[in-house]
Amino acid sequence: MFGFLRGKGRDWIDKVKVDELEKERIRIEARANMVLRQIERLEAEKERLYNYGKNVSEGEQIMLAEKIKNIEDEIATKQQEYSDLLRQRQALVNLIRLKNFEAQLKRKGIWEKLKKADPEKLLDVLAEVKFEKEAFDKSVEAVVAALGPEIGGYAVDTRTKSIIKKMKGDEE
Repeated sequence: MFGFLRGKGRDWIDKVKVDELEKERIRIEARANMVLRQIERLEAEKERLYNYGKNVSEGEQIMLAEKIKNIEDEIATKQQEYSDLLRQRQALVNLIRLKNFEAQLKRKGIWEKLKKADPEKLLDVLAEVKFEKEAFDKSVEAVVAALGPEIGGYAVDTRTKSIIKKMKGDEE
């Protein structure tokens, strides 16, 4: 998932620095913003072609429909890339939080469990977990539990839903 972690070895979680993680988070956020702008441009082009196609011959409409299909395929690819970048960002944010609480996690014996986890699996779990300030310990326990035989899917939490509703103007 993250190339900058290569070469860190078995105890990569101890070796990686918070500032390295922050730089990678910023890089991923910039890439995600760029991909989002590309999606918006493609959507605008698709809309323009739809509108243009309303007043042209049937032959031209067929050609425009093919162009629109190509744009839709490109949009789908970009949307998948954007989704992957958001997952990577979430994994990094959660890894940064873990690193910030490393001393506490060591005292509780949880850090050793995290160190023993397969890095890919740990990052995959961290991409799904939403750490809440009030329930940090429960969230960490969920990460540790998820590193077991099964990785459970985590739904978007109510706080995230509330923020999204507010962004859309659906807040009461």
